[in-house]
Formats: sequence, structure tokens, C-alpha cells
Amino acid sequence: MIQEHKRRLRKKGRNRKSPGGISLTRLAGFAVLFLLLAASVCVAGYVIFFRTVFAQEILPAIKSAIVFEEPNPPVHTEPAGPKEPVAAGVPAEPVVEPVAEHDIAKKPDLPKVAIIIDDMGWDEAIGEQLLNFPIELTYSFLPFAPHTKKLENLAFLAGKTVFLHLPLQPKGSTYNPGPGALYLHDPPEMQRAKFTKCLQEVPHAMGVNNHMGSSFTEDEPAMTNLIHEMKERSLVFVDSVTTSGSIAWQVAQAAPIKSARRSIFLDNTLDEEKICNQLGKLVQIAERQGWAIGIGHPHRVTVDAIANCGEKYRTRVQYVGVAELL
Repeated sequence: MIQEHKRRLRKKGRNRKSPGGISLTRLAGFAVLFLLLAASVCVAGYVIFFRTVFAQEILPAIKSAIVFEEPNPPVHTEPAGPKEPVAAGVPAEPVVEPVAEHDIAKKPDLPKVAIIIDDMGWDEAIGEQLLNFPIELTYSFLPFAPHTKKLENLAFLAGKTVFLHLPLQPKGSTYNPGPGALYLHDPPEMQRAKFTKCLQEVPHAMGVNNHMGSSFTEDEPAMTNLIHEMKERSLVFVDSVTTSGSIAWQVAQAAPIKSARRSIFLDNTLDEEKICNQLGKLVQIAERQGWAIGIGHPHRVTVDAIANCGEKYRTRVQYVGVAELL
């Protein structure tokens, strides 16, 4: 009798209903189904948001901007000659001492112009177009950009000059130098390991120029260690001069390693006419001192400007890879 009574109680518990007449078991089932449906809606909404808002708006903005450039770098670095007025907010241009004859090759022919294209590796289509450019260029690759390994290998196979565009710490935290960047707070052994890894990403690099680095290139101990690593690997160096206080070139000269400083940025303003004007100034600098180094970036407007305006200067200058100047 006792066991029969217990069975009846268990059966009654299973059939217990809510005040509205629905069993508690069914209520629990409905609750689970509702939660699953809500989760599915949230996931679908997130995917739709990512694809329509993030992928279509934010990612193209990153692609078109290439990467994280510091604003207002010094516009010119010339060994001699009158200085142009400095625009408001732009750091004063450093006076660059004439480079010793053993550092810059001087040959009895046309003045030499080297154009370095920084930030290579982000845009595959523009990168491939630049590799087939009629004007001799130097290609400086960011170490962890998505198309760096493919494009830098193509550049090497085509006999082009390949550089590592080494990310270095900028001033402040607003501007991100990107993956692999060397920071002043990194211990020397970490800086060395990062530099080694960056070089492994651009294995055919014969030289280095800095990406950002307005803080790093003003620090003598950090630059001394970095230049020592370059010397150990027989690399050449071009100071991009992203700050008027850069001492990177002076440290390289003291090491010594083969080195130079860029003369002018071509595309601080993304306007074809202004880029063509900058190219004309680069040619004038070369005619005054026998050589000049310009830096541009793989923007469509930069490619068009160099293609449309570069040819007319062939009777006045010779376009060369930057290594030929060192």
C-alpha cells in the first residue's frame, strides 16, 4: 500500500499543472525554445551588422587609407639651399648635412632620383601594378601586411630593390604603427627578436626604412641598438624622417653603415597635381646635389601622378633603386 501511494504521488507530480492549466514541463520546453530563438536572432543580427556595416564601411576605409601614417612629417630634407616657408602645424624642417662622397655614389651622368614606395603589401592590385611600373622604384614592405610575402617575392624575382618598412614607435598613442612594431619600452632582446621576425616576413630585404617612428628615431640608445642589428646583417638604411628631431641617420653614419635620408615626401596631399609638383621639386633637388630620394605610397592617385608626370623628367634625371645611391 505504501509503495502504491508513492507511485500515485509521483504520477500526480508529473502531471501537475500551472494555475493556467499548462503543465510545468511544457512551460519549461517553451522557455528553452524561446531562448534558442532569441539567440538565433541575435547571431543573425550580428552577422548582418558585421557584413553590411563593418565589412562595407570600415574595412574599405582601412584599405583606402593603407595604414596608420603619422600626420605632418617634415616636408623636405635638403643638404643646402633656401628653405621654403613652413605651413602652420608642420614641424620645422631639419637642415641635413651634405652626405659624404663614400655614402652617396657620384657618377658623371644624369642626376639620380630614387623613389621609395612605402606601405607595400596592403593592396594587391596596386602592388602588382607598381611592380610593372615603367619607372624604376624601390619597394618597402610592411612586415605583416596580407600580400607582403607574395608581392615581395615577385619584386625579388623581377630584380627589384626590396626594403623592409619597419614599424617603429610614434609619439603618443593615437597612431598605431601596426604589427611587429618596436617600442622604446621593449627590452633590447625583445626589440632584437621583433626585428628578426619582421625581416623573416620580408626575406629579400636588402635595406630598411622606418614606418612612423617619430619617437623611436629620436632615441639614441634605441637607434644605436637597431642600427647595430642592421650592420650585423649587412643591411642599408634610409631614414624616412618622420620627425625633425630624428637622429637615426646620424647614428647610422657613426656605426657606420650605408645610409641616407629621404629628401621629400611626394603624397602628403592626395591630389595628382600636387604630387606632380612634389615630383618636380624632387628632380630639382637631384639637379642641385646629384641625387635625391622621394617617398610615396600605394595610393591610386600617387600611381597615376608618377605615371603621368614622371616620364617627362627622364631627360633630366635617371630613376634608380635607392641602393644604387648608397
